Amino acid sequence: MEGEYLINDREPIEIYHFFEDISRIPRVSYHEKEISQYLVDFAEKRGLWYYRDEMYNVLIKKEGSKGDEDKAPVLLEGHVDMVGEKIPGSAHDFLKDPIHLIVDGNILRADGTTLGADNGCAVAIMLAVLADDSLKHPPLECLFTVQEEVGLYGAEGFDVNHIKARRVIGLDAGAEGVFRKGTTTKYLTESALEVKREQISGKVYRFYADGLKGGDQGAGMPKERISAIQMTARILHYLNKEADARIISVDKTGKSIPENCECYFCLVSGNENQMMDIIRKQEKTIRQQYRESDPGFKVEIEEIIYLDKSRKFSGMLQKQDSDCLIKALYLMPYGGYHRSVKRPEEVMLSVMAREIRSEEEAIEVFTRISAEEKVGGQELQEQLSTYLKSSGFKIIRSEVEEGWEWEEHSAIRDIMVQAYEEIFGRKPIVNISPGGNDCVVLKRKIPELDMVTTAATYVDYHTPNEHLYMDSFEKVYKLIVKTLEMLAEN
Repeated sequence: MEGEYLINDREPIEIYHFFEDISRIPRVSYHEKEISQYLVDFAEKRGLWYYRDEMYNVLIKKEGSKGDEDKAPVLLEGHVDMVGEKIPGSAHDFLKDPIHLIVDGNILRADGTTLGADNGCAVAIMLAVLADDSLKHPPLECLFTVQEEVGLYGAEGFDVNHIKARRVIGLDAGAEGVFRKGTTTKYLTESALEVKREQISGKVYRFYADGLKGGDQGAGMPKERISAIQMTARILHYLNKEADARIISVDKTGKSIPENCECYFCLVSGNENQMMDIIRKQEKTIRQQYRESDPGFKVEIEEIIYLDKSRKFSGMLQKQDSDCLIKALYLMPYGGYHRSVKRPEEVMLSVMAREIRSEEEAIEVFTRISAEEKVGGQELQEQLSTYLKSSGFKIIRSEVEEGWEWEEHSAIRDIMVQAYEEIFGRKPIVNISPGGNDCVVLKRKIPELDMVTTAATYVDYHTPNEHLYMDSFEKVYKLIVKTLEMLAEN
């Protein structure tokens, strides 16, 4: 550990100092070389065995504690990359700038950006465990993967022949007191609506829906988070009932619940005052309707000078195509479709349009279904595909990301549950993760793995509002230390 630290009054202090160290290193997905070198330097300094591949994944191994050298090894796992999101107007450069941390009581957050607790907490915990020679543990293998946030690519590319452990603790799914023993299956669809354009005829406006909390689909659906794509379509739907608004472009990229969406449209008929009244009325209605889940919804609207030669598109959509797109987005299936009867807080089946991209001759929409049970996911995928086709879209690509299926019996899960009960005097929650993680890939590559996952409690991850409950960070570290001690005895 190095440098001056913001946090010096919490225990165990090592996890915070390691977290601060890695927060100084830019590490958004696809830019993990520097953090990878930090891990290599860490291992070399302590004389630990390590392997780094061409993607910059790093595996570090440590012998078991005295008397436990011949015990069965255990793998700890997490990813080094983070999602880079910032508030409007922020000058933060995720390729150059450190994350600026702010402590607010029990909460750790960043200054206008994502925090990187997802999955920096895992990295810090693994480093703290590796650095502490006083702990009792079996032989340790710590895998630090890259490009998890953009498709689990690091885990996909890693040569698992270097992994000898068959017991795994993942540190990227769950929360303090919540263990995961499986993940949902994902159904991904890319579709496109072919469009024709015509010359701009009327004033052009930039419409920007913003202020939503967004976040990961798995975490956001139980909280009834709404999508900026759907809300943009909703407002344009009501505007088109009284006027003729033609879409020029509508765009939002990302892998999370869309927290904002940008649209350019031309007001062919209808007056500006009427348009503003409709937009502001709907803005107010949406804010009232979702006051508990997304109270910050807002719309920015401004007239712009649109010059065909200086813009990406030759003109506005023809009326039939524009109306078709607005209607399709307005009616598109979205949100939680099925909750667990036994665990009502758990969304078992959900769908969302996560991206929309405008091209000259087509509007592309990317959707994702998350399903605990394949039968439900397959049926919703069929309904979604049928809906898209009936709305004029062509299915460009459809694929399935298999989940990690629930296993009734798991020795490592039972040991970690016992460890949690002994430390905290209560039972943890054990369920299926609604999001994908590297453990899915590892399980596919090494089917005999016995795995369980947990994580510190960080909320609104993948958004600038991401924040970590510091006491949960400390509790998870204590849990891992206790679990490793028990694994050394079993």
